[in-house]
Amino acid sequence: MSGTLSVASALFECFHHTEVLLRNSMMKRLATIHPLDYPWQQPLDSVVKASERRMDETTKVATPDAIISELTLGFWTNLLEQRPANEELWRRHLRHVFPGSPGTREAVHKAVTDMRNLRNRCAHQDSLLDFDPGIELKKLLSLVEWIDPEARSWLEGIESVSTTASERPVAPARDVVVVAATVEKKTIEMYERVSAYVCANDRSIAQVTHIGFYVSKQIEPYFPQIEERIVPARWSSDEVKRLSGSEIAADKRLAKVMGYGLKNGWASGAQVQVFLLSEKKSPLTTRRSKPIVHEKSGRGSAFVKNPRYFALSALVAADNTAHLG
Repeated sequence: MSGTLSVASALFECFHHTEVLLRNSMMKRLATIHPLDYPWQQPLDSVVKASERRMDETTKVATPDAIISELTLGFWTNLLEQRPANEELWRRHLRHVFPGSPGTREAVHKAVTDMRNLRNRCAHQDSLLDFDPGIELKKLLSLVEWIDPEARSWLEGIESVSTTASERPVAPARDVVVVAATVEKKTIEMYERVSAYVCANDRSIAQVTHIGFYVSKQIEPYFPQIEERIVPARWSSDEVKRLSGSEIAADKRLAKVMGYGLKNGWASGAQVQVFLLSEKKSPLTTRRSKPIVHEKSGRGSAFVKNPRYFALSALVAADNTAHLG
């Protein structure tokens, strides 16, 4: 329990700095529409209530800064929602707040909403066992980078999530995640070609050490080790060129994965997380002599739709999926 609280506390510090950056950056842009009183001239209930809470006893007026500090993250998130009333606001103004983003309101709204949801989980003392703190931090850092790359560097320098998560007292008993390998995304082929697995950024996968693939009613007989998980701030051909020119080996490897992904089902601008994996022949990859067959058939018999977790030792020993429980 104390470990979860420590991780939540470390994440909260990052939430705080990200929220302040977000609201201040949005407000700075919104102020150019009407420098004196935007958006306070609008009859918004949240603004009215914030004004009432922070009204000065003498002047009977709340300052803009006081009102801004009272507004919730939900207020700023709502300005990014996909609705007609926000279209012009996004097109003419708010898109400039996120110059490093994929450029769509949907992508930005999703990233901000994901941050808000996880922040609420932490605030309500909900379980974080199904989340990898490191990857959630990387999602936050990508959002910060969309607004200001220098702010990302600063946050990376002060965050304590990485250290706290690494001090986890007990390793997870179920240290392998088995995912459904899809034909349309060519999951197995991607692993064989570039030793990686790519999934949508909003897929929550717990902190594990290995990954397994379920396809055609069987779990493949190899379990590569996860060498690194990355949340790319950008997913595009331009980013492939930039990373390819880097002198950092990890950047070049990510460029190779991204280039392959762009050609095989992952569109430019996609929000993804990348698992860099050990090669099939690597000693870091655990192998068995044959696949683990799923023999059950009929309606409702699918073994893996969402990620499932197992102990590596159980996967090595199982004759079929029935032995996995």
